[in-house]
Amino acid sequence: MAIVVEEDRKKSPMLGVAGWLVFVVILAAAAYFMFFAPAPQVTLPLAGGLSAVAPLVQSPVQPQTVEADPVLGSLHSAISAPTSTGPAALNRPNPFLAP
Repeated sequence: MAIVVEEDRKKSPMLGVAGWLVFVVILAAAAYFMFFAPAPQVTLPLAGGLSAVAPLVQSPVQPQTVEADPVLGSLHSAISAPTSTGPAALNRPNPFLAP
């Protein structure tokens, strides 16, 4: 095994300075575009279909007719309420509810 002795190559300090200069320029450009550049104007289209919704807004709703509807009465729950012995027993109790 041979021992090789070489002189250290001196790196140019200009390369490091140029790298930092590029970094600072990119950082300054990002700060300018984030905080100081004028915001582009955004134009929103006008809502043109509101006249079609007006009859629905003005329709009279009577809760008594909705509650007496046979279709509403025929609905049933497909999922049972959780019990303390079912799957809810696996979860932690809610610490924010008062006992």
